[in-house]
Amino acid sequence: MPLAGEMQSAALFPLTPLLALPDGQLYMHIAMQIIAGIFTVLVMRRLGTGALAAATAALLFEFNGTYAWLANAVINPICFLPMILLGVEDVRLSIAEGRRGGWGWIGLGVALSLYAGFPEMAYLDGLLAAAWTLARLPGLDRRQAAVFLARLLLGVGAGVLLATPILIAFLGYLPHAFVGAHGGEGYRYVRLGQERLITLLMPYLHGRLTDATTPDAGVFWGRAGGYIGMMMPAMAVMGLWARRWCGLRLALGAWSLFTIATLYGVPGLTHLVTAVPMVTNSIFTRYLPPSFEFALAVLAGLACHDLAQAGDLRRLWTRPLFRNGAAALVLLLLAAAVLSWGRFNDAAVLSWYRLSIGVAAALALGVCVLAFPRLDGRRQARGLAAFAVVEAIALFLVPAVWTVRAGTLQLGGIHFLRQNLGLQRFYTLGPIQPNYGSFYGIASLNHDDLPLPADWTRYVHDHLDDNTTGVTFGPYGHLDPSRGSQAQNLMRNLDAFREVGVKYVVAPPGISPFGWDAGQDANDPGHQPLRLDDGTRVTLEVPDYPAGNEVHDVSVMLGTYGDKSDGLLRVTACRGDVCANGRTDLAAARDGRYARISLDHPLPAGGAPVTLEWRKSGGAVPVVIWAVQGHADRPRALTLDGVPKPGWEAVIGLGSPVPAFVDAPVYSDAVMDIYQMRQPPAPYFQAEGCVVEATLRTQAMVDCPTPAALTRRELYLPGWTVTVNGQDSPVLRQGELFQRVALPAGRSVVAFRFRPPFMPLGYAALAVGLLLTGLGWRPRRDERGGATAPNRRNR
Repeated sequence: MPLAGEMQSAALFPLTPLLALPDGQLYMHIAMQIIAGIFTVLVMRRLGTGALAAATAALLFEFNGTYAWLANAVINPICFLPMILLGVEDVRLSIAEGRRGGWGWIGLGVALSLYAGFPEMAYLDGLLAAAWTLARLPGLDRRQAAVFLARLLLGVGAGVLLATPILIAFLGYLPHAFVGAHGGEGYRYVRLGQERLITLLMPYLHGRLTDATTPDAGVFWGRAGGYIGMMMPAMAVMGLWARRWCGLRLALGAWSLFTIATLYGVPGLTHLVTAVPMVTNSIFTRYLPPSFEFALAVLAGLACHDLAQAGDLRRLWTRPLFRNGAAALVLLLLAAAVLSWGRFNDAAVLSWYRLSIGVAAALALGVCVLAFPRLDGRRQARGLAAFAVVEAIALFLVPAVWTVRAGTLQLGGIHFLRQNLGLQRFYTLGPIQPNYGSFYGIASLNHDDLPLPADWTRYVHDHLDDNTTGVTFGPYGHLDPSRGSQAQNLMRNLDAFREVGVKYVVAPPGISPFGWDAGQDANDPGHQPLRLDDGTRVTLEVPDYPAGNEVHDVSVMLGTYGDKSDGLLRVTACRGDVCANGRTDLAAARDGRYARISLDHPLPAGGAPVTLEWRKSGGAVPVVIWAVQGHADRPRALTLDGVPKPGWEAVIGLGSPVPAFVDAPVYSDAVMDIYQMRQPPAPYFQAEGCVVEATLRTQAMVDCPTPAALTRRELYLPGWTVTVNGQDSPVLRQGELFQRVALPAGRSVVAFRFRPPFMPLGYAALAVGLLLTGLGWRPRRDERGGATAPNRRNR
């Protein structure tokens, strides 16, 4: 599927070209944060708040928990929520001042939210915009309300018209797409565990995203979409109870309460939210947080405004509703602490626990200090704003400072594929993760995406690997270990892989991808290090190694303290009375990777179990052999210097000769081995009895002695067109997957092009949308007059 032929790629998103720059993803994210901050300021100022309130809300939203934790296309539409709401406020203000228009920002915000490539996020943010709109109706008479809603509809319509090109592509593709659980109510019962509620308020109490302290950590981080910290909800409670903008405050508070309750499965409230159409078609636990983060940021900004007006924090405390809200927040914090108590007791994250508790105590003390001295309301508001913003920025920086590590890109394998792949494809068993082929401009067979062409996912299941989830086709996401690993299914379906044009197989270095599968997950977060100093020995008995297999090499997962280990790692492998030895220089070993050690002679096939012993020899810096939890159905005895380690086994691989269908690696470096299929794959362009010349995927020169059919190994979908010698020709389906074109005898120039059906209508709609959006910005007086300002008390 061409990138502009669907929505997820955000190919038409105006910020996407930033990705072409070095560190372009960083610049794109910074740009989105800036947009979010600027338009939040404009919304707050349009409401009539002061600069402090506007800046506070903007900074809290700009450094929100979703931007901190997520970095994929999910975050693209978030920054346009305040742009849409600015349009709502402009429409209301234009009615008050007797002007026409006002919907320009709505049109632009809706269009950019759709071009951003994540319609689920745009839809959920749109629900908050609808709630905001309803909250702004009080204070308008019946005629004004009708005009208000009509202009908002014009703005939404303008935005949809502006986005018609991407909507045509998306909606035209959707009937041919596999959408996984998004096709029904597959996410209705998805929840975040209530024991994780504390993470919403104190996100790093139990460690960072990389600290997997419980077996369900991967599931939680796969569903979580952000946090709110402690100061923002505390200030939001303060901002709920003033009379001005009363309806808006209550709407934002209710939205926050209901959506947070939905995330954690609170009975009753959850059912109200999930009853909204299409909410359960998306992972709402991941996509709802930006909306309540914005709502709470606005309420926090309003709290600053109120405090500056009220003159004293203690005056707010005299209000019963405020005291009740504060008590509810304290109870929420206590309940969250109780629910999580005893579930997360990993000593490795104790420092984060202490740090989080210390920060919470410091913030509470700071608020108390602000409340009791005789400071005027403006200073108290500045102090609270400072505490909230500093907390937000500090929480935002944790993943960036304590997770990301500097490194050097190893691009040798990429360059090799670029020079040798031609029009064929590669298949990865690990390195060059799915989807990165597009980034590097090399054709990968793997995918990890939604939506996907349904014909392709069906073909993968029926012909390539029936153990995939459909969403993913690569080195992870397999359903049942008993149905074969990724490499085993490759070996089982070689002809099908050749038919789709696979020339190279990319595999992790240091371990044979086609050898015996030890049934271990090298990415299991529950690793245990076995430290080896000079003379330390680790032994492992492997009774389940197949009796008919020889052993030519031994691979083991090492930790080298940042590539600083030195000395030699020796291994002795025995089977019955036959033993073989090998060694590797630890200075060449890489941290967190397999080290493959060739044996001085193969261990022959036989029924006896294989026993492995590793011993470190020499060197000043130790090395670690990583171990994972074993399984009762395959007992593998592990010892460290003779001391048993029950329930654990070293992460290993045992290699047999390279299978006949591939050669020895044609390229190797520290991050990948590349194997070439011995039998050539089916060509990208193929015409029986013809000579085909092609260097591009969209054009071929074909010489045929008689009329023939040209097969193009590209997915057949509506939208593909072809010209033969400049004349339009139909694109037909070839088999289950590919394209076919009829050719005359002689020399033909064949050119392919993709354009979604009905796209000319999309361009016309885009032009109408531009005109309608422009009219929304045109400052004209309403000639009919008679418009009266909305009631100031309810603004």
